[in-house]
Formats: sequence, C-alpha cells, structure tokens
Amino acid sequence: MGKVQFGETVRQARAKAGLSLREVTAHTGIDFTRLSRIEHGSRPAPGLAEIRALAEILSLDMVDLLVAAGTSREVTEHLLWSERLHLALTHPRVQPYRPEGSLLFSKNTFRVWVLKREGAMCQVALGEERLTVLSFYAEETLSIEIPPEAVLVASPISHTVLCSAENVFSTQVKKVRRLGQVTNLVLSGKGFELNTLHTGKRVEELNLSQGSEVLALVQATAIRTSPIKEG
Repeated sequence: MGKVQFGETVRQARAKAGLSLREVTAHTGIDFTRLSRIEHGSRPAPGLAEIRALAEILSLDMVDLLVAAGTSREVTEHLLWSERLHLALTHPRVQPYRPEGSLLFSKNTFRVWVLKREGAMCQVALGEERLTVLSFYAEETLSIEIPPEAVLVASPISHTVLCSAENVFSTQVKKVRRLGQVTNLVLSGKGFELNTLHTGKRVEELNLSQGSEVLALVQATAIRTSPIKEG
C-alpha cells in the first residue's frame, strides 16, 4: 500500500507542476526507469536524500511524502532530525534541532538507577539487563536516552562484533517498518522495548523479520544521561 500511495502522490504532483519524468530525473538523480516504476507502484520509495529532492522540485511537504511512503510520523520526525544533525556536522549554517514531542525519543527514554560507579562510568539497570553509561552527575537516579540510530544489530551467533560496544544484549524483533533504505526495528528486550533505525542492507543481510532473535549493541558514549533529583 505504501508503494502505491507514494507513487501516486509523486505522479499527481509531477503532473500538477507540468514536469516530465526526465525533468524530475535530471533534478533528483533518480534513474528514469526507476522513477517511472516508483510512480506506478512497482518499486518502493527511494532513499531519504532522493525523497527530499522530490519534495523540493514537486513543492511537496517532506513529512507528507515520507508518510505516503509507509512510515509513521514518529519515525519521520526522527529521520529528519537525524539527517539535519548529520548535515550540521559539515555545514555550520545548518542548525540541528530535536523534533518537538518525538515519540521515538520518548520511547527510548528510561528512568534507571545507578548500581555501580567507577568515576564517570556507571552501571545501571534497564529491565533485567545491566547497561554501562557515562554520567558526570552525582545523582543515583538517571534518565537515559538511547538514540535509535545508535543501536547496532547482529546475529546471536556472531562473535566478531561483541567487542565493538560496551553494551550487548539479546532481544527479539517485535516490528519491522521499512522506508526505502531505512528500516525501523522495534526490539523487545527483557523488561523493555527499544526503537532502532538502520540504513543500508544490514537488516536484509541478517534476514530479520518479526520474531527474529537479534543482539542489540550500544556504545556507552552514545547513551545520553541526565540527572533525576529525588524529592
């Protein structure tokens, strides 16, 4: 349904703008045949950069285009924020911002208690798991936020990735939501759920679907912490 809705949205906007397929191709860089198939609903939506280019030339709202591609608004908000944050690293005039009321952020925000502390390195409890985070606060109760794009996934039988992150725990795939080259996985852990975002072919390589067992890997430095003052 997402492919058909996205393609029809693009086709109608192109006709309204009086543009040919080749004119849109020249502006966006999307192959002519691929763009034609996208319009007819036989090919999925392109990647985020190409969708942005389509939105610009067709005078469409980026969020509406992403939703038409089959993603939820909560994922759309986070994708746009992540892209803008990435651009800000190389383009000083681009100011990153957090999407107001983003559900992905709120779903990946947890209240935790410090179990062990060695300098700034803390061990906290998340459900039945123990996570290592960095905190320069003295409070024993913390709010931690795990950016969806900072969570890597690996096969449970993989051994080469285990040393790449301080936090490695077993999860099960609860939902798989795809948008072009981006995939939103909802992972069910022991006593918590985690939203993740992935680009490229990693999800396809692992052949992940609902119910798949997967390792979640998170660097301690990627987890954001803030203090919660009791009383």
